[in-house]
Amino acid sequence: MLGSVVGFLSRDANAAWNKSSGAVIETGVQKNAAYRIDIPADWNHGIVLFYHGYYVDEPGFDKQPLDKLKQDFVDRGFALLQSGYSDSGWVVDRADLETERLRQYFITSFGRPNETFTVGFSMGGTLVAKALEQSPKLYDGGLSLCGALMSSDEFGNRGFALRAAFDYFFPNLLGPLVPVPKDFQPDEKNETKVALALAQNPKAAADLASFFHQNDRKALAAEISFSTYEIKDLQQKAGGNPFSNADLIYMGTSDDDALNDGVKRYRADTNAALYLARNYTPNGKLLKPLLALHTTNDPAVPGNTSFAYALAVARQGNGEKFVQQYVKHEGHCSYTPEQVGVAFDELLEWTRHGKRPAAGALPR
Repeated sequence: MLGSVVGFLSRDANAAWNKSSGAVIETGVQKNAAYRIDIPADWNHGIVLFYHGYYVDEPGFDKQPLDKLKQDFVDRGFALLQSGYSDSGWVVDRADLETERLRQYFITSFGRPNETFTVGFSMGGTLVAKALEQSPKLYDGGLSLCGALMSSDEFGNRGFALRAAFDYFFPNLLGPLVPVPKDFQPDEKNETKVALALAQNPKAAADLASFFHQNDRKALAAEISFSTYEIKDLQQKAGGNPFSNADLIYMGTSDDDALNDGVKRYRADTNAALYLARNYTPNGKLLKPLLALHTTNDPAVPGNTSFAYALAVARQGNGEKFVQQYVKHEGHCSYTPEQVGVAFDELLEWTRHGKRPAAGALPR
């Protein structure tokens, strides 16, 4: 493991942090996964494990100041632990294990925390649910922000169905769907290509927007391009095509019959579909508090998809452990740092004092 440290701390594995250590920023690499640890000078002996979302490229870490959203956790007295994961894209199969390795390293280097929370955005929100379900003894609670709290195959097939519908209206524009070409990138070139096509066929654009619940044409073009990249990523990781629209009845367009008759149908490869289902299908076995926050108009991960997770938790007899709240805003993960702070403070009140947040709009 390679690492570097700003501030004073002992490298003795048995040494723990103390107030004389001052603020600490440590960056390094653990088994190909970059990491960063921030500890405030007035550390409250709590930690926040932060799961980032889906990245095209693996993020690295430097010692520059944190953005305000992350700094707010540190300002509340918590140590913030971030893993960049050892691969990019959809890494639900390993990101929780690599973040757990970082947690164990932290304990060895700085001492055992009194409180442990997990927070994540988008794919990271999925990982928050996975961590709480599979390792409840390690955490006091979690905050899922714009998280895909549904099975990975359900989430992935939504984008796959959109791209197949796009191909019906605009054949061959983006190349084959199964498999997506290895060199496809969600870059400006492909996004512009999609945007121009949508502009030239407003009726098709309106139908796709209606099906995908996205009224912003520019954002729709970006979603189609990015979904194509995600499809490629998971086809490669799964060793085949894990997606299917064979049994899907398309609804919500101006001519559903024409779309259903004309769209090309695909079936998933069995082993690839099993890979996607394993990584990850929530089971609802939630034993620690989980607060989920969504915007009301999120095209990538619609807020209403979390209701299925609420039902799964209720079926396990754990309904009191889950709360969904919303922010009246458009966009994926488009929160202010202040809104995230309010949600996190609610989670603290819930875990420390038993005050469960009210479902509905995030308090102002």
